[in-house]
Amino acid sequence: MLAVPTPELSVVVPTWDQIRFTRACVESLRRNTDVDFELIIVDNGSDPANAEEAETLADIFIGNATNLGFARAMNQGLAVATGEVVAFVNNDTELPASWASRLLATLAAQPRPGIVLPAVTAAGNQAAVRQSPADRQTIFHPFTAIPSGVIYLLSRETMVELGGWNEQYGVASAEDLDLLFTVWANGLSVVLDEQVLVAHESAASAVKLPDREAIYAENRLAFATRWANADPDHVPRLTTCPKDVFAANLETARVAGTWMEKWFTAMDIAAAETRARQAAARKLAAGKDAASPTTPKPPGITSRLARKMKQVRARIMN
Repeated sequence: MLAVPTPELSVVVPTWDQIRFTRACVESLRRNTDVDFELIIVDNGSDPANAEEAETLADIFIGNATNLGFARAMNQGLAVATGEVVAFVNNDTELPASWASRLLATLAAQPRPGIVLPAVTAAGNQAAVRQSPADRQTIFHPFTAIPSGVIYLLSRETMVELGGWNEQYGVASAEDLDLLFTVWANGLSVVLDEQVLVAHESAASAVKLPDREAIYAENRLAFATRWANADPDHVPRLTTCPKDVFAANLETARVAGTWMEKWFTAMDIAAAETRARQAAARKLAAGKDAASPTTPKPPGITSRLARKMKQVRARIMN
């Protein structure tokens, strides 16, 4: 397929096997995208047969030998995108009619446009989850509700100046939250347009990750710690954002990061201890010896994270 020479929109879709989802996503894109666009598929080390099919579906294809992670794949797509606006789209989605023109119109209407996203039928975070479309838009208050990055649409120029997706989070999770905070730090808006409701499978590729819960827990904590200690030397500032505004926004971000660090850690401790108790109960039921320590080490979580959890737990309890 030939890409449109000067598309209005670049659509970047990362893939890692799960070709049936990618196929359905692309079919919906081809059928329902009502503006000129180019489709960039970045394959993260899929099985060769899946990668070959993904290549046939793309206007522009980038194939990685191994899984370089969600953020890295998105940045690879951003690097070759030519549209004025870029839509970063999970491959386990199906897009409705007129989705592109509606989201583009919403983006253009913002005084300080950052990210526009559609409502979705499912997501790890419920902020953008809806059961039906509605003629309503929500401008999220900065550093509060954190809608998952199932589909984010924003100016390519803005995304490049912000440095793209933060690749510190490895394979997956928390990079979308990091992008939201970076956008808010620069005084840009994050808008949910409920006119567009996207069908989303949620975590279709992530289910393949070994120790997925451990990865998520560690990345959540890394995100919260980064923003609890955010400083202007490590957060990109747009030239259009005055230094005093940026400094004030970073202070708000640090407050949010501090409480999120405590919340995420307490949540992960509780979940890990529940898993430990359940494992002990299963062993006991099977007639095996089962030690029941009062503070079991969370299974599947790195020792570094376990130590950090203990430290933050102590602060919460005091």
